[in-house]
Amino acid sequence: MKLNLNSIQIITLMKLIKTINTKTMKHFSFKLSRRIFPVIIATLFSIFFISCGSKSDTSGETKTTTENKGADTSAAEIAKEVEISQKQYTAINIQLGSFEQKNLANVLKATGNLSVPPQSKATITSPLGGTIKTINVQEGDNIKQGQVLATIINPEFVKMKQDYLETQAQLTLAKANYLRQQELAKENVSAQRILQEATSNYRSLEAKVSSLQSQFNLLGISASSISTENMSSVIIIRSPINGNVAKVNVNLGLTVEPSTTLMQIVDNSHLHLDLFVYEQDLPKVNVGQNVDFTLINLPGKNFTAKVYSIGSAFENETKTIPIHAEIKGHIKELIEGMNVIGLINIGDNLTTAVLSNAVVSFGGSDYIFIQKLDSAHVGSQVKDAETSFKFERIRVKKGITSGGYTEVTALEEIPANIKVVTSGAFYLMAILTNGGEEE
Repeated sequence: MKLNLNSIQIITLMKLIKTINTKTMKHFSFKLSRRIFPVIIATLFSIFFISCGSKSDTSGETKTTTENKGADTSAAEIAKEVEISQKQYTAINIQLGSFEQKNLANVLKATGNLSVPPQSKATITSPLGGTIKTINVQEGDNIKQGQVLATIINPEFVKMKQDYLETQAQLTLAKANYLRQQELAKENVSAQRILQEATSNYRSLEAKVSSLQSQFNLLGISASSISTENMSSVIIIRSPINGNVAKVNVNLGLTVEPSTTLMQIVDNSHLHLDLFVYEQDLPKVNVGQNVDFTLINLPGKNFTAKVYSIGSAFENETKTIPIHAEIKGHIKELIEGMNVIGLINIGDNLTTAVLSNAVVSFGGSDYIFIQKLDSAHVGSQVKDAETSFKFERIRVKKGITSGGYTEVTALEEIPANIKVVTSGAFYLMAILTNGGEEE
């Protein structure tokens, strides 16, 4: 090991050796001192050198640590972009959105639920009682108007067909007799009484046939299709509307009456929003106002609606008045009866906002992630395993948070029409900071 000793260290060492030599000569014999002195000198040199080496190594470690710390700090300051693969993109469930203009200050908060108008709901019953033979649908199935829902067996149905065929034959005979009597009456060959009897019999049978045809129409059966070869006792139940099967109330083999509810069909395509406001807030609400609402059991999803009608009577005993709003945009995930929290925009104080899940906090600052314009397939979600996605961290200043949205002011320049990460921003921050820390 090579040591570089400065002049002060050399002088100090020489003085120490001289002092030890003088004291040793006074207390020990010359012979003994000649043996001990070299050992003491060697020991002092070792201690001195080790001390100098330790100082030098410590200094080196400090310098290295300082350099590494500086490098880490520099990396933390520079790291603003993160690149992920298609597999990570899918696992994190990245969702993209945009900056929106929202009124987060002048709003009226109200609760309510989703509902459909009466003409979009159907309660399925059977005109005739009987025993359930088949059930062709399950709850949640999407069905079309006229689709077979179930079949019912009823022996009386066979009797109805028999009566119809017999009455139809009698009607044909009665009509022929009626026409013949008319001709005879014109020639004064037949008495007027016989013509009247033929007319009465013909009209009576005609009314009976018409009645039976109406009953078959209620069952969804064309009377013209009834023949001696088609005498089945099976009643087919069809859907009167398009929609989804909301509930099935019967099972195979169950005996039902005409008043029994077999199932319920709901057409959610005409779904609308019902909010309930108190009397003192009613003057603030007007037709045409926008409503932002979220589902109570699914707070991460935000939807919009527009007020089209205001109720004129109190709802039960709650002393609230219903406000009806038409839902705008995609409603596939919405189901009748879902409870919601709505924010009715009663002012025009619009601010730039994003979904609250888009904002993440780290190191005492707030950030959002935007998709880089040079990222492959900007704004799309492709299935190519080789595709990579780049995102940039942007520092923002948070403002008002309301209804699932947060007001933000970008502290850095952002390109126009950029896509913002609305779901998965937390995981992007964790990847960017190597499993960093959310504060």
